Amino acid sequence: MAQKRSLNSLIIHPDVEPGVIDNAMLIRCILECGPTEEAGRLFAEEGVHLDEAEEVRLEFQKILRIDHLWMLRSLTKLCLAHNLIEKIENLEQLTGLNELDLSFNKIEVIENLDALVKLEVLTLFHNKIRKLENLDALENLLVFSIGDNQIEDFKEMAYLRRFRKLRSVSFKGNPCCDDAMAYQFLRAALSRVTYLDYKIITEEEREAGKAMFRGIIRKMDEADEKTEQERIAKEEYEAKVTFYALSFVEYLSGPEMLETMFQKDPDGMILLSFGGELLAYYEQYKENYVETMANLVEFAQGAYTDRQKEIKLFKDLVDSALEESVAKSKKVLEEFEEKKKPVMEKVREISDQFNSKLITLEQMEPMLLELGESYHEVLYELWKSLMTTEMQLFEQCEDSRVQFSVNMTEMVTKLLESSRMAFGAWREHESVWSTRQFEVLSKYLGNKIMLGDASPELFDVMMDRDLLMNLVAASSDNHMRFIDAREDLLMTRANTWRDDLVKGTNDNEVKRNRDRILEINYFIDNQREEWADMHMALTDTVDPDTVALLGDDF
Repeated sequence: MAQKRSLNSLIIHPDVEPGVIDNAMLIRCILECGPTEEAGRLFAEEGVHLDEAEEVRLEFQKILRIDHLWMLRSLTKLCLAHNLIEKIENLEQLTGLNELDLSFNKIEVIENLDALVKLEVLTLFHNKIRKLENLDALENLLVFSIGDNQIEDFKEMAYLRRFRKLRSVSFKGNPCCDDAMAYQFLRAALSRVTYLDYKIITEEEREAGKAMFRGIIRKMDEADEKTEQERIAKEEYEAKVTFYALSFVEYLSGPEMLETMFQKDPDGMILLSFGGELLAYYEQYKENYVETMANLVEFAQGAYTDRQKEIKLFKDLVDSALEESVAKSKKVLEEFEEKKKPVMEKVREISDQFNSKLITLEQMEPMLLELGESYHEVLYELWKSLMTTEMQLFEQCEDSRVQFSVNMTEMVTKLLESSRMAFGAWREHESVWSTRQFEVLSKYLGNKIMLGDASPELFDVMMDRDLLMNLVAASSDNHMRFIDAREDLLMTRANTWRDDLVKGTNDNEVKRNRDRILEINYFIDNQREEWADMHMALTDTVDPDTVALLGDDF
C-alpha cells in the first residue's frame, strides 16, 4: 500500500510564505523605490497610477509566480530578482519593456519572451538554466547576463552570435567555465561582443581564440553568412509583399499563390503525385499563371502610383485653398481692427470727459449707445465676412472632394476590371489544367504495372474511373473556390480602401468646417462681451441714486 503523503509535502516551498503579486504589493514597492522626504510625501499623496509606472522593483518578495503585471502598460524596467520564480510567464503584455532582471531565482528554461521585442538588457544570473534558447525575437538585446547557471558546454554560447546589437555578456559561474578553453572560445566566437564578464575583450585575446578554434569559427562564419543572406532575402521579400499589398496584389507576383492553392488541395496533391507527363502540364499551367498575374501586378502598381498622385494633387488643392482662406480671414480681421480703433478712441474720449466732469452720466449714456450700435454693425460685418470666406472654402473643398471621389472610383474600377480579366484568365488556365489532368490520368487508368510506384491513395483512385472523375472534379472545385476567394479579397480591399479614403476626407473637412464656425462665433461673442464689460464699467462707475443725491456737487 502506497504511503499517504501529507499536504505539506506537496507544497513546493513548505517553509516559505509565498508572496503574491497584487496591487498592494506593486503600490508598496513603487512607493518604497520612489522619491523620499517631502517629494516622497507628495508622491504618496497624489496616489500611484499603475498604468503610468515606468519602473517596478519586486525584489526579495518570495514570489513564486509571475502574474498580475498586465496593468503596467508604461513599464520599461522590471526587476524580479531574489525570489522563488521557477517559470518565465505572463510578460506578453509588457511590450515596452527595455530591462528585465530575473536573477537569483529558480528558472530552468528560457521561454515566453517573444513579445518583449524592445528588450535591451536581460539578466538571468544565478538560476538553473542549462540551454540558451527561445531568445530569437530579442533583436535589440545589448546586455545579457547568464552567469552562475548550469550550462555545461561552452559551445552553447555560440547561440548568441545571432544578436547583432549584443555588446556585453556575463557568463562566469557556469560549470563549463572550468574548462580552460571556454573563454578562448567565447572571445573568438562572439565577435560583436565588446565586454565579457564586464572586462573588455582585446584584439590580441580575440585573435588568440580564433587561432585556437579556427575550424569551428570558420564553419560558424559560413553558417552565419548563410543565415544573414536568408535574413536579407526574407526582409526584401517582406518589403516586396508590403509594397504589393498597397496595390492589393500581394503574393500574386510569381508562382507562390498557385503553389499555395495546390498545397491546400489534398485531392489535387494526390493526383499531382502521378508525376511524368502530368508534371509537364503543371509547369505549363504555372507559367501561364505567372504571365497572367505579372500583367495584373504591373497594372496594379501603375494604378497605385496614379492614385498616390491624385491624392497628392487633392491634398495640394485643399491646402492651397485653406492657405488662401486664412489669408483672406487675416485681411478681414486687420480691417476690423482698423475700424475698431476710432470707436475705442471715441470711447476713451467720452470716458475722459466724464471723469473730468465735462459731461454728466445722462449725457454719456446716449453717446455710448450710439457708439455701441456702430461697433456692433462693424462686428456684424466682420462675422458676415468671416462666415462668407469659410463657406466659400467649404464649397470649394466640397467640389474638390466630389471630383476626388469620382476620380478615385474610376481608378479603382479600372483596377477591378483588370483584375476580373486576370482572374478570368486564371480560371481558364484552371479549366485547361483540369481537362489535361483527366486526359493524362485516364490513359493509365487500371494499369497496375505503370502504377507500381504510386502511393496507396493514388493507386486506389487509378483503379476506379468514377473515383478518378470525382477526384478531378473535386480538385477543380477547390481551385475555383480558392480563385474566387482571392479575387473577392482584392475587390473587397480595394473598395474598402476607396470608401475609407473618401469618407475620411469628408469627415475631416466637416470637422474642420464645424471647428472654424465655432471659432468665428467664439471670437464674435468675445468681442461682444468685451464691449458689454467696458460699457458696464463706465456706466456703473457712479450709482445714479448717488448722482441724484449729490446734485450739482457731483
